[in-house]
Amino acid sequence: MKSYLVKLSPQEPYFFGNEKTFKFEKEDNQGQMGNSYFIRSERTPLQTTLMGMMRYILMPYKDFRHHEENSPVIGRESFRITAENQKFGVIQKISPLFIMKGSDKYVVTPFDCISKINNKYTEVYTPFKKYTEITTDSGKKRYAEEYDAKAGIADSYVNLSNRTLVQACEIFGTETRVGIKKVMKGKNEKAFFKKEYCYLKDDFIFAFYVELDDSARLPENMKTEVAIGQGKSLFAVEFVQQDNTIIKEVSKILPDGISYCLSDVFVNSEIYNCCEFAVTATRDYRAFETTSDGKVRKDSTLWKLIKAGSVFIVSDREQFSKLTENANCQTTGFNYIADNQEVKKCL
Repeated sequence: MKSYLVKLSPQEPYFFGNEKTFKFEKEDNQGQMGNSYFIRSERTPLQTTLMGMMRYILMPYKDFRHHEENSPVIGRESFRITAENQKFGVIQKISPLFIMKGSDKYVVTPFDCISKINNKYTEVYTPFKKYTEITTDSGKKRYAEEYDAKAGIADSYVNLSNRTLVQACEIFGTETRVGIKKVMKGKNEKAFFKKEYCYLKDDFIFAFYVELDDSARLPENMKTEVAIGQGKSLFAVEFVQQDNTIIKEVSKILPDGISYCLSDVFVNSEIYNCCEFAVTATRDYRAFETTSDGKVRKDSTLWKLIKAGSVFIVSDREQFSKLTENANCQTTGFNYIADNQEVKKCL
């Protein structure tokens, strides 16, 4: 088995979808329009997008009609969040996504960071240090005295080599595209809509690690191009044989007692019962399955994932581990949690 750093460089603005889609509806009986004409791309791809990209690159036949021939190499089924022990052929596992510029690696700034000092963005990862303990019906909890509700949660990335912060607006840019859709309702009508695409600024790229069986056949010269996202945007892909060190690097910057979500995490709300403190955000996830004839089928279940960057101070570590450990999710790069005492590894 070999480990590779995968560098993913967008060659044009990209669009990673979410739950908000276009709607062009007629007026309701109160005369209100049900239209949704403006949608925004997610800044980063989901882990399932990265796994799907890897499967596409490695499949020997790009035609989905060769399902049986492709299955031994990339597996038979799409990732399912509630499945167990799924296999993806020569792909053993992928890591959570991170950002790179040159040799520097960046991850979402832990949400326990003081985002502004004297009304200026914090330049170095500065975690909360002062907490007030309070007693609730569910036990002892903590309140971060240094949290500023006006400033909110940090929207930045931290450089793992020196703990300096780069604001998200310095990494991601947006581009709005306008279109026209004709709607047939007994007569021709025109509906304007806008899509906000993202792009990476200033030589930043996406990156992740993948572990492959020795039998995996990588592209010639270890480079290729692939179209991903709703807009089928072009990305350059490069493979560099390299050990996966991302979790160890992350664990070194974390303060004592903080458990940090390096990836999005699938877990239920019981997680908060075994924690004294948490700063979290959520991200929507809905599974899509590609059938053997190449058609894409949308799952009916919408999941809420705890977003990368979320942090916890854990009071019951055994229960916390039971709730967050998920071998199947970890194969696809979900459910990676780190602290400076212990790094959770894929099972």
